[in-house]
Amino acid sequence: MVSEKRRIFLAIFFIFIFFLGFSLFVNLPSLQGNFLFADEAIYYSMAQSLAHDGDLEYSKRDLNRYYQTFDSGPLGIFLKKGENGKIFFAKSFAYPLFVAPFVRIFGVNGFLVFHAILLFLLLLMGYSYFSLSNSPLLSFLSILTFFFASVACVYYIWISPDFFNLFLVFAVLFLLHYKQRYHNSINLEVKTPLQNFLLSDSSDYLASILAGIAVFSKPPNIVLLGPLVLYPLIRKKFGKTFLVIVLFAITSSLFWGVNYLHTGDWNYQGGERKTFYFSYPLERENFTFDSIGSEMTSAGYGSKHLLPAKVTFYNMFYYFFGRFTGIIWYFFPAFLFLVVFILQKKRWDQWLIFTVLSAEILIYITLMPDNYAGGGGALANRYFLNVYPFFLFLIPMRRNFKEIALCWIMASIFISQIFLSPFISSHYPSTHAKQLPFKMLPVELTLVNNLPTNTNPKAFRQEVGIPPHIGWLHFLDDNFHPKLEPTGFWTKGSHTAEMILKTYYPVKKLEFHLLNNPRKRNKITVKVGTKKQTVLLGQKQRGTLSFSPGNGFQIKAIHLYKIKIKASKGAIPYLEDKKFDERRFLGVFFEIEIIPED
Repeated sequence: MVSEKRRIFLAIFFIFIFFLGFSLFVNLPSLQGNFLFADEAIYYSMAQSLAHDGDLEYSKRDLNRYYQTFDSGPLGIFLKKGENGKIFFAKSFAYPLFVAPFVRIFGVNGFLVFHAILLFLLLLMGYSYFSLSNSPLLSFLSILTFFFASVACVYYIWISPDFFNLFLVFAVLFLLHYKQRYHNSINLEVKTPLQNFLLSDSSDYLASILAGIAVFSKPPNIVLLGPLVLYPLIRKKFGKTFLVIVLFAITSSLFWGVNYLHTGDWNYQGGERKTFYFSYPLERENFTFDSIGSEMTSAGYGSKHLLPAKVTFYNMFYYFFGRFTGIIWYFFPAFLFLVVFILQKKRWDQWLIFTVLSAEILIYITLMPDNYAGGGGALANRYFLNVYPFFLFLIPMRRNFKEIALCWIMASIFISQIFLSPFISSHYPSTHAKQLPFKMLPVELTLVNNLPTNTNPKAFRQEVGIPPHIGWLHFLDDNFHPKLEPTGFWTKGSHTAEMILKTYYPVKKLEFHLLNNPRKRNKITVKVGTKKQTVLLGQKQRGTLSFSPGNGFQIKAIHLYKIKIKASKGAIPYLEDKKFDERRFLGVFFEIEIIPED
């Protein structure tokens, strides 16, 4: 047994060495396409500023350093203006603060070096936890499966706090639960100094400090206070409960206070906050914070983003089953653990963890109903990384090889293509979902303005209709040709083009004006919602199909209609007739006439 444990620890160490080598020597700017976008851009800039200037103030020096590494500027960077007129970075500084020493030494690769250390600690904690009730091999496979049979591991390469937040939440829960599970362990051995610490109250105090950091990094992590406070409180350890709360409050207040003292605002996302693309303050004399940029403040967030209660029920469904964000497909171990929890007899502490994780999920889907997954550039649901560790501690520690095998089967079906090209999948986060089996899954209509497909400007918000009655198409796949004709689009060959039509008024009728390609007897199919019609068109023949779609999927003033268009035969005119220069693989050309309600 001892030798087997040593081999497992050696395996974990070699995994760390592999990822450390990758992190040190990978050409990260090249793999990032020599640009960063939104959160990655600002967190890189913040870490650079903290590493070299020791502050959170945005200056021309920061922009200079940025351009020395990346060809394009910090696209989508978030900045805010302080009361003194200075410009500051407008994101949480928790992650940049911890990664800054590594950035100072290793440059941009310092982010991944830091993540390699976090991964090493995560694997050690997970293995130590599982090994209390499982064989060394099964414990090792269990923690590997938890991280690597989900898209959580892909966020290792992201220059963003998501992997850091995952580590913080996991560490807090591990420190709280290790001692609770230890006395039921089947593998009790001579205690080591580390185990003595993990079994002491000191580990809970460390958990309180880490929880304070986690809440500053991502405020919905406030749910961590549940187990932190209730575990000692239920055991009537009132002094310990008080100290846990005090340490948490001091740590969290320290971070918020530093933000206030440095920037003049408690809320790093509040105040006069903007996002900037292509042109940046101080880049030129006439490029000022006031003259460029788009407002992006949390002030008035509720009135802008809170949606009707029914949206919460749709989001709960999408949260598990959605095409782009469903945790069943992207984080199957979490779903499996949830099923096991439902089927097995439960202890009070398991009910508490279930309540806490449910509360955090509800925070995201109710307070961020149109963006609960982390924005259009996110891969799967990046905010779920804050919730994911709760599922590991939701059920008894006993694992079996069948569960592990099932997780890897699901990973091979749904996310293997993401693993094999993590940088491409990160840059183009909708690519995998444009093929089976994802094409069969429901699209998250509540996220229409933040779907990963929107990262393609040629597929996002494409105008259709006849003014003044216009709408916008959001294409969900690549089965269309970018707009060349002014009034409509060609589908791509015999493939089904799937899209969402968005209007800001109820629609009485949709008329699809169709033009066939050079094929004879071409069956054209149009589907709007659950209604489907077909028409048989001859060579270059025109036709029209009409639908009465009703109100569609309605969110406040927005009406959404799911549409699919398919030609049974495709043609490439250039290869079939020397008179044509059209080299595209044409399906059917369609124009949409929108007739509103009276």
